[in-house]
Amino acid sequence: MTAELSEAMARLSTSQQIAASFQEGAALVLAGPGVGKTTVLTTRAARLIAESPKRRFRILALTFTTKAGDEMRARIEHLIPDTADRITVGTFHSFCAQMLRQHGSHLGIKADFGVYDQETDLEDLLKDGLRAAIARGQTVSMGDVRWLKAIGQLRANLVGPAKTAERFRDEDVGRQVAHVYKIYEDTLRDRNVMDFNGMILDTCRLAHQVPEVAARIRQTYPYWLIDEFQDTTPAQYRLIKFLAGPDFKNVFAVADDDQIIYQWAGASYGQIAKFRQEFQPQLIQLVENRRCPPDIVRAANSLVAHNKDRTPGKEALVALRPDEGSCISLRIFEADVVEAEGVAREIVQLEENQWGKTAVLARTRMGLVPVLSALKSLKVKAVITTRRDGFISSQFVWLYSLLDQAQRPSDIRMATLMANAANRFAKLEFDPGFIAAEAEAGGKSFIEQWALAALESDDAVGNKLGELAMRLVRSRDTWKAVLNEAIPFLLGTAPKSDAGISDAAEDDAAWREAAKAIKKEKGGQPDLSELLQGIALRPKEPPFDPDAVRLSTIHAAKGLEFERVYVIGMAEGVLPSWQSLKSDAKPADLEEERRNCFVAITRTKRSLILSRAKTYQGRVREPSRFIKEMGLTDAP
Repeated sequence: MTAELSEAMARLSTSQQIAASFQEGAALVLAGPGVGKTTVLTTRAARLIAESPKRRFRILALTFTTKAGDEMRARIEHLIPDTADRITVGTFHSFCAQMLRQHGSHLGIKADFGVYDQETDLEDLLKDGLRAAIARGQTVSMGDVRWLKAIGQLRANLVGPAKTAERFRDEDVGRQVAHVYKIYEDTLRDRNVMDFNGMILDTCRLAHQVPEVAARIRQTYPYWLIDEFQDTTPAQYRLIKFLAGPDFKNVFAVADDDQIIYQWAGASYGQIAKFRQEFQPQLIQLVENRRCPPDIVRAANSLVAHNKDRTPGKEALVALRPDEGSCISLRIFEADVVEAEGVAREIVQLEENQWGKTAVLARTRMGLVPVLSALKSLKVKAVITTRRDGFISSQFVWLYSLLDQAQRPSDIRMATLMANAANRFAKLEFDPGFIAAEAEAGGKSFIEQWALAALESDDAVGNKLGELAMRLVRSRDTWKAVLNEAIPFLLGTAPKSDAGISDAAEDDAAWREAAKAIKKEKGGQPDLSELLQGIALRPKEPPFDPDAVRLSTIHAAKGLEFERVYVIGMAEGVLPSWQSLKSDAKPADLEEERRNCFVAITRTKRSLILSRAKTYQGRVREPSRFIKEMGLTDAP
């Protein structure tokens, strides 16, 4: 055991040591906000490795965000260096991608599959499939693309084409959706492409149809750690069950039923209840909150006690920090616009070095926009945190699709993206359809035909792009050299924005961040398909500016912490949302809104400012019931 690991174990509280020392069997660790759950997870993983230096088993750790996985991996590396070959840390999707690369051939899946992470790409793919089906005389129309969302929901619930028709009351509609679904899935296979829902679905198919694969997983990974278990969807839980089989029990799940805020995505208290029933785990509770001042802990306990969907016998949070008096204040404004301006004026009074330690949280992004506008008018550096799933610059769209085309030349969607992206930043006017027709007539690949046209153009940028593409045509093994040469060249073609930085520069930062993390995740240099799959599975936003005020939805702020937190919109119909207050709303809807508020107020390490307006969009709104439920008085 390293000195770092010994020190980490010694610093753990009694309850943390019980969790980190847990050995065999199933465990459910109820871990509230600020109790050090990541410390427990990483310490337990490092301990299991350190205590078995001569054994070659691996530990499987599943997280819900790439950021959480990267942090966990870094912490374990600090505690016990040079053990990347002993642990696999990643999201459910990245683990499924790994399984399908290794074993997907059993289902006819090639290891170098691409990943479509944009809804527009999936829509275009289905359109292409429908066109081909119409040409073959099948009874479908281009209007059947409307079933794409329904197909996505079916895939998210692990329902394949064969079981689709029975899900519809109208038999004719069910049969038609099943037909379109089959076309969609066949087109994915023909293009060698996966969508996000399909990665979970196909891994479940793999574990079910080829039980030897699931047995191999259990043998290779005798210990499973699952972070944020409360966020698992029904499909992800069923994946765990498929892989575990009837007898495997070494599942160490960390959850907080008071932080289930992704109900719309399938997260549910039901998954925790099923886990307790089917795995019979030992229950361990972590309640010592190290993050928040005591009065915020008291408010959080008082608030969430009004929910019923909680684990029986769950203990309240205990504040470990000394009581320094009230750290909660309330602001009341006449209207929502005045609220935004008032919050901004208060923030501008802070020391500039405090801006990066301050967050403004709202239930929806719409509530943040006027605050951002007010902050910028006061020259306060601020940004709304948003997940960016795709590259925004034409330069990096071209680069990604070029590399993807080099390994999957039959994907006409990526070919079209590549050609159109180059047209936008080089002086080219190539019609992708015409290039494709010429390529087919001449017996060439799309990328080769495009490269020849670019080399013959009168544009210097186009000539360079053609040269880079042609090098890949001659040998795909040159992709690393092409990549290293392409990036600085592409950055030089991008104009800067008003903020002084180009979209391409932001994409470059996101690319490099992702590439570095993928290398660590693999434990070595990835090949081209691993790099592209990894980038597709990761968000594309650049690293956050540490000196800027962070404006965020509550959902996006989960897992983060700040010195000072403003929670705006504390009014009925805003937080809680008007949907949760409708007469036909389910009790679970209001409970989730209460958990949203619970998550928001527990992000702070120092002070919490709650604000509300008397009117929103001209409509009078009463104070949020959550203010009273926290034991607070609705007065300035």
